[in-house]
Amino acid sequence: MDKSCSNCAHRQAAEWSVLEGANVAHMDDARRSRSFLAGEAIYHEGDEATGVYCVSSGLVGIRKVDADGESVLLRLVRPGQTFGYRSLLTGTPHGVSAEVLKEGRICHVPAATVHRIAADSPALVMAFFRHLARDMAEAENKVMETVTASCRVRFLRLLVAFGGEADSDEGTRVRLELPVSRQDIASLIGVRSETMSRVIRAIENEGLAHFKGRHVDIPDARRLADESFGSLAA
Repeated sequence: MDKSCSNCAHRQAAEWSVLEGANVAHMDDARRSRSFLAGEAIYHEGDEATGVYCVSSGLVGIRKVDADGESVLLRLVRPGQTFGYRSLLTGTPHGVSAEVLKEGRICHVPAATVHRIAADSPALVMAFFRHLARDMAEAENKVMETVTASCRVRFLRLLVAFGGEADSDEGTRVRLELPVSRQDIASLIGVRSETMSRVIRAIENEGLAHFKGRHVDIPDARRLADESFGSLAA
């Protein structure tokens, strides 16, 4: 049996943390949780919005098909984060798809329950407004970074973000496994796959990191972090 939302390890990171008493019970009664394998779709672009989702464990990728019919990875959703809420708020079909990138567990709160609780909890509505504002700010920052930062710097910053969840030695050496393919990483930082390959070769030649498939060995994480905020030249 699923544990209560009030006992979830990630509750304080989610919008639901503002709920109390009966509203927590209402959500627990209606919420459904299931395990997903990597590669499974949670919903597809164009599907009706049936509720709001929250990542309990694993990793979810938000994707959109471009004009050439290619699937582009737009952003990642980590444990404690919600997704799918914008389509529910606007009453429109999903404009993106959601795919599990790393095996985990996803919770789903039905639309009727979200609307019922929101009508009784202005704090929840404000929490989702704050989430929307953060998403907009993140999108603006990504556009600015694409304009002002080189491909190398953008990739180094992504490695720093991934490295925060990785195993490290007693020193500054970090070993991590990339949660997505190189093509998806290229999408995340806004470059073509061939450009991504050149950036990786350059970083290896500098001794900042060594790549073998999805496995990355970073000899000096502090140096890599410093370089990620260094020169912005292309």
